[in-house]
Amino acid sequence: MTKKKVLLTYMESGMGHIVSMQSIHDALHKYEDQVDIIDSYIMQEDGNKHQIQFEKFIIWETKQTNKIAGYGNFVFFLMDLFAGQKLLRFTHRVFFWKAVNATLEAFKKRMPDVIVSTHYFITYCAVEYKKRYNPNVKIVTYNPDNNVHTWWDSRDGMFFVNNEQAKEEAIKKRKFLPENVVNVGFTLRNSVLQTTESKTFYRKKYRIDDRFTIIVADGAYASGKACAVVKELVKTHMPMNIILIAGKNEKAMKRYHKVAAKLRHKHKEASLRVLGFQPNICELYKACDVFITKGGPNAVLDSVCMKTPVVINYYAHPIEKATTNLFCKKMKCGIYESSPKKIRKCMENLIKEPKKLLKIQERLNAMPKLENGAEKIAEYIIKQVQDEK
Repeated sequence: MTKKKVLLTYMESGMGHIVSMQSIHDALHKYEDQVDIIDSYIMQEDGNKHQIQFEKFIIWETKQTNKIAGYGNFVFFLMDLFAGQKLLRFTHRVFFWKAVNATLEAFKKRMPDVIVSTHYFITYCAVEYKKRYNPNVKIVTYNPDNNVHTWWDSRDGMFFVNNEQAKEEAIKKRKFLPENVVNVGFTLRNSVLQTTESKTFYRKKYRIDDRFTIIVADGAYASGKACAVVKELVKTHMPMNIILIAGKNEKAMKRYHKVAAKLRHKHKEASLRVLGFQPNICELYKACDVFITKGGPNAVLDSVCMKTPVVINYYAHPIEKATTNLFCKKMKCGIYESSPKKIRKCMENLIKEPKKLLKIQERLNAMPKLENGAEKIAEYIIKQVQDEK
């Protein structure tokens, strides 16, 4: 009997949507004897210029929310103001129809039995594909955010979320059918689950000495406050290691390599290391004492899984504000502080009085082990294809 095709769609808008899909792939891997798993960077693989341009536009929008204070909030305000779902459909039928149609053609080419999405655009296209071409296709969406924004398509498919507040928002505010929304908790990819060695082990692996160590990042593009925070941290006279993850930001990489060289020349107590994209970033989180970042849901989650306290220095829009509230206010895994100068002083105080950090660390250590929501999603997918046989 021919195995059912499960299409896993990867779309870049930051790296959060991609790593969430990786988690689902990892969980589905053990069912490869039952389904045909198709991993697809669906917006790039076929070389369609309209898809490529649209994904670049989405990436550009993501960068703008990090660079321009208030831009993200303004965009989400407009989305809510103009009736959300109606605006979604109008915009994509009038302005982005070429990218939509190209994506529908990409689905037709692959002929999936199940389409799995972690991005609102792919979910919208999947619903349109089902409506126009294949009424039997199953649509499975995992929302990697900690809330549910108004452009998630509520018309069809199962919608998985990672916390109860998001589930309530989906049903009460976004009008999803209750039977179509399930809270599975957070999805965890293998690179998280397999980072099980001690802090000492990873410090040795990455040649990190026993000084207080801070890792600073801003998602894939380092376009938020990461560089401003590092610029302030290097002013310290306290002993600390600073690790900047510049990601895909080549400009920041070059600039801060020069800063790091100046620090070495001055023989200051602080050191700076500048790194690009790190596939095993969780190992570095675990090796460090504090992770300073913006409110990106997946980055903060990864740090929490490594039991490393977070300092969130910026949230670009309601999605990242929800992350800040969940992890800093409710779960108390870290703190929110937007001022780079205050962050430096805070880090210096933690060196002087480590008991303050110890309280957060104790809460992290006492947290029960997180269940992997990706496994529940994989089980649902397998059940759907089995019921079809």
